[in-house]
Amino acid sequence: MNNQELREFNKKRKIYQIAWVTRNLEKSMKAWVENLNIGPWTVLTFTDKSLKYLKVDDKNVTVPFKFLIALSWVGDMQLEIIQPVYGPTIYEAFIEKHGEGMHHVKEQITEDSMDAVLQGYRNNEIGVLQTGQFDIDLHYYLNTEPKLNFIYELGNCPKLDLPPDLYWTYPPENA
Repeated sequence: MNNQELREFNKKRKIYQIAWVTRNLEKSMKAWVENLNIGPWTVLTFTDKSLKYLKVDDKNVTVPFKFLIALSWVGDMQLEIIQPVYGPTIYEAFIEKHGEGMHHVKEQITEDSMDAVLQGYRNNEIGVLQTGQFDIDLHYYLNTEPKLNFIYELGNCPKLDLPPDLYWTYPPENA
């Protein structure tokens, strides 16, 4: 693509999220609130019971797994902090290789165009590291690290109406 084509193409795109991985979610959320005034954080627990499926390297994860995610907003940008707890995930692998820190950038893709977008990346020799589904939320982590030194995620980014028993908030409402 030439520069004008790139400009036009990118006008239609939406970077939705930036995410970090940590060993201690509560400590990280506290640091974000105290140092950057970013919060509150909505915290969810993902397990083999709460996800419809989880695949790592195109293989269904068949052993128990658990990871925690915390979500907050700054303007229209979602921030996410992820703590792997147990089981095979790219989050644990990333921390073992790089330590805690920035993990991925997520682009919002419509469900209708997801297959074509994924195929375009596959045609460019960029495969999927991990994919999963929570409720109606689909996500695909692309194997971009060898080419870009970070992970790029694609997701449909739907607005989820979660019942209060599925999440907790940090800091607590009455803190």
